[in-house]
Amino acid sequence: MPDKSKRQERQTTFRESDGGIVPQQREDQSRETTPGNAGRGKAAKLTRDADRASTVHSDGFSVLTRLDRITKRAKDDHTATFNNLYTLLTYDLLWLAFRKLKRDKAPGIDGVTVDQYEEKLQENLLDLESRLHRQSYRPQPSLRRDIPKGDGKTRPLGLACVEDKIVQRAVVMILERIYEVDFCDTSYGFRPGRSCHQALSVLGQNIATKRVNWISDADIAGFFDHVCHERLVELLGNRITDPRMLWLIRRFLKAGVMIEGRRWDTDEGVPQGSSLSPLLANVYLHYVLDLWFERDVRPRLQGEAYLIRYADDFIAAFELESDARRFQDVLPKRLARFSLTLAEEKTKLLRFGRFSRRDSQRLGEGTPGTFDFLGFTHYCGRSRAGRFKLKRRTAKKKFKAKVRALKDWFHHHLSTPLSEMWETLNAKLRGHYQYYGINDNWPWLMKFRGMAKWLAHRWLNRRSQSNSMNWSEFHKYADRHELASPRRLTDLIAMSRAV
Repeated sequence: MPDKSKRQERQTTFRESDGGIVPQQREDQSRETTPGNAGRGKAAKLTRDADRASTVHSDGFSVLTRLDRITKRAKDDHTATFNNLYTLLTYDLLWLAFRKLKRDKAPGIDGVTVDQYEEKLQENLLDLESRLHRQSYRPQPSLRRDIPKGDGKTRPLGLACVEDKIVQRAVVMILERIYEVDFCDTSYGFRPGRSCHQALSVLGQNIATKRVNWISDADIAGFFDHVCHERLVELLGNRITDPRMLWLIRRFLKAGVMIEGRRWDTDEGVPQGSSLSPLLANVYLHYVLDLWFERDVRPRLQGEAYLIRYADDFIAAFELESDARRFQDVLPKRLARFSLTLAEEKTKLLRFGRFSRRDSQRLGEGTPGTFDFLGFTHYCGRSRAGRFKLKRRTAKKKFKAKVRALKDWFHHHLSTPLSEMWETLNAKLRGHYQYYGINDNWPWLMKFRGMAKWLAHRWLNRRSQSNSMNWSEFHKYADRHELASPRRLTDLIAMSRAV
């Protein structure tokens, strides 16, 4: 053990060099309006004011170093348990977690914004740290907001308070050091460095190059609303034995929800919209589905089988029909053990793959079926050389929802200045192209652009009856002020080859 003088010397050394530890730019903040940095430009370093966290723990090691040690131990021993994670919830980690918050998000039930919380950041974080370690911290209920899903239904989102967001983000920063090591490669949802396009790319590679003849398309009914709290904590206990960390997670699960001014208890489920929920959901399905499929299902099958999961959406691909049907028979029983059920109306088994067209014609089944995954309809097509090619197009349900959302946006911006509206419209179009701009989906991109153009013309004519604009005049305006067009598609086939 180093004596006190050596320990202080080492701590001083870390504090003098912590500029290399703390990011100089706030990449996760949406604005750069921070006292002390005004007028210094993008490259200005964070000032050494009272709100500056040293990221150095009392033992002389930085918080990031301690997190790296957790990752190393998790990699070295996949059966290791962690019983001292709660001590990482210090001012230093809370400061880093605060810097990851986005400023343009709606506040929780207390109405406090990120900017308002930052006015007394040091005082607020020290008080929060104190309450955490006295275990007197109480998460506030999330504020319920329902957003349309596009099929006539709504998705409930929980808006947490800034303070709760900080603690949740700090917990995620700790737990993901363990579970990013444990999670299977088949899982892509809400994980660092992984995306929807990667999930689609790997799925396409499996269908095009592996022995895949059948697709099991299943949907878990209301997954986020039916996660069993007791089973979730039990599954977390496989790796986390720190009673205080488990206590804190229980607190978040039982925080409740505020709906129209009335608080409701949350006896099950995890609130969508919080930063902690995606990680907890991934942990739950890691044990319920991913590990079960790899350890128990695949070894018992006669043919090849593959699973791709993004959050609670997953596709299972099989070589043999018998294996696929066995999987569909046992899947509801497996989910029921963890308080989950399948949406029967959205669950199906279809012939799909390189030889599906030939087999369907031989058996008189017509053309092969299609399935939707991550907003795209997947169907069996042909390349220019006449060979099998998995093709995708924007799912009709998603397309209608996008058009409806665009229509509502126009309706609520009848008085917005034309230049501002046009700029925002182009930003929306570029966002649409960025996600849906993949191989073989060009016609549906142009179709969406056409609908946006038609809605823009209709919106311009509704602004003023005296200054209406016919199509000829509108085209002249569009020539002077270009409407964003898709420029480059994401090549999912090349992406799969690069993996």
